[in-house]
Amino acid sequence: MFLRTVVTALVFVSMPLMASANELPTGKEIMERNQSQIQNNLDDADYKRKLVVKNNMGLEGAENETFWPIYNTYRAEAVKINKKTLEAMIDYGQAYDKGYVTDELATDLLNRIYVLQEDHIELREKYTRRLADKVSPKRAMRFLQIETQLDAMQEIEVSRRVPLVE
Repeated sequence: MFLRTVVTALVFVSMPLMASANELPTGKEIMERNQSQIQNNLDDADYKRKLVVKNNMGLEGAENETFWPIYNTYRAEAVKINKKTLEAMIDYGQAYDKGYVTDELATDLLNRIYVLQEDHIELREKYTRRLADKVSPKRAMRFLQIETQLDAMQEIEVSRRVPLVE
C-alpha cells in the first residue's frame, strides 16, 4: 500500500470517530491525536516504497553507498509534505462527510494543495540534481522516473477513493 492510499484510508477511517462532534477537529488535530498509528502506517508505506526503489535502481558498490543517504534525506522531507497533504485531505473528508464543502473551504484547500504540489516538485528537483552531481545523471534520471511512477500510482489510488466535491 502506498503512502497516499494509507493516507486516504486513515481519512475515511477517522471520519466516523468524529461524526458526533458538533465542531469538527482540524486535520492537524486529528493527526496529533492519531500520531502513533499514522506514523506506523507512513513508515510501512515508506518501507515498501524504498523496496520498490531498491529493486529498480540497480545500484552497485559506491553508487549504492552514495545514493541511500541522499534518498533517505529526500524521503524524510517528502514525508513532511505528505503529512501536510494528509491534513488537507482530512479537512476535506470531514467537510464532505458532513455535507458542507463551502466555497471558502474549497479555496483554502486549492491554495494548500497548489503550495504542496509546488513544494513536492521543488523537492524532487533538488534531490534529482543532488543525485546527478553525487551519483550520476543517468541514475538521477532513473530515480526521477521511479519516483514519478510511484507518485502517479498513488495519485490514481487516491483519485479512486476520494469523492468529488459536490
